[in-house]
Amino acid sequence: MKQIILCALLLGAGGVVWGQAVAPQPAVAATAPTLADLKKQFETAMRDAQKANREALKTLRQVYSDTLTKLQTELQAKGEMQAVLVIRDEKTRFEQAGDIPAAALASEPAALRKAQDDWNARCQQLPAAQAQKLVGISERYMQQLAQLQKVLTAKNDQEGLKAVSEETDRLLGNNVIREALALVKAGKPAAPDKTASATPAAPVKPEAGKPDTAPAAKVPEAKLVEVGDYKFYPTGKEPAAKDLKDQRLEFPTAERRNAAYFYTLTAKVYFDKAKMTADKHNYAGFGYSTKVDAGDLVIFPRVSLASRNRDIPEGSKLVIQYFSRHITRLTDIHEERVEHIKLPLILHGQSLTVDGQGITLSKSDRHDSDGFRIRSGREYYGVILTVLDAEDKVLTQQCSPSSLIKSCTATIAPAKDQEAPTTTGRKKTN
Repeated sequence: MKQIILCALLLGAGGVVWGQAVAPQPAVAATAPTLADLKKQFETAMRDAQKANREALKTLRQVYSDTLTKLQTELQAKGEMQAVLVIRDEKTRFEQAGDIPAAALASEPAALRKAQDDWNARCQQLPAAQAQKLVGISERYMQQLAQLQKVLTAKNDQEGLKAVSEETDRLLGNNVIREALALVKAGKPAAPDKTASATPAAPVKPEAGKPDTAPAAKVPEAKLVEVGDYKFYPTGKEPAAKDLKDQRLEFPTAERRNAAYFYTLTAKVYFDKAKMTADKHNYAGFGYSTKVDAGDLVIFPRVSLASRNRDIPEGSKLVIQYFSRHITRLTDIHEERVEHIKLPLILHGQSLTVDGQGITLSKSDRHDSDGFRIRSGREYYGVILTVLDAEDKVLTQQCSPSSLIKSCTATIAPAKDQEAPTTTGRKKTN
């Protein structure tokens, strides 16, 4: 190895090697990268970092799913049926939701809770690590722009300088980078107060019979809160409801995904079939029968909001956009309602759950014994959930299903009530 290095040095110096004279090579001027080159490198690095983050989350999900499979196999071998049912239900729920909200945390079996805690601990590390990576890429790009600016200044290239200045402004105004910076800042310990006295205060002696160390401050336990017509329950203590279906919430952008470090949204939907009727008629003499399922189906969303590393301030609001589709024309997607819900203060570490007022959809489904079928009306399609602060800045936003991502915007529509439903259209007419 030393010989190889020595040969390289000798060749590079243009000296004599093995009795052969090496002619000196003319110097080649290094070409400074252009703004287009730097911009392309930066955007590629950002895309690669975001892709790596998605792959990391995908791997975490697979690890948790594999852990549940292993646990189920072990418990089946022991004949622990109740535990097996819990594991199987959790696996089904997780495959649909792709997350583990506070309401889904299990107390038994202990092995399941440990797997859930491991998942949450690893997931909490992902956004911070991703933010650090994005900030590093952005800072390098900013330095490269500064170097390019010096080169262009020396050349008095005014047009090039203007382009670099505009690109620098675009970089500093990038919301993804701003969110990443906020995450990095939140993860750093607070700087010591330089104005404080250098002399430590004298320790306070504990009272007799009491411990000499005070317990760490705890987050106050969440309590039932009423804001207007809405009740906010501590997550896990909300009223029981049948036919709850988990909604797999998707982030519309990488910027919104970074917000998961601060806030967590989970949603379930339940269907009230009380106004649905099922009529069956048999025509014995003709060997023919019909069945008609018709009426109004009421859909209520149940949303849980958890504040993880930052409070959700009082005066914020949750906006629920409800979407339906025609029961036979699946591409006919319609925004049925926009519901605005004022939020109470949710302290860091707390989680509250609220039920939306929902929407009502009418439909009719007639089956004949000879195979003839007539269907009309609309069915539930999905929701967009957005949390905004008092100044209408988006704190977090998610949707279900992923096809609604194109409808997610930072500008939220004003509250809108649902039009009266019918089985043939969206609005009753006189």
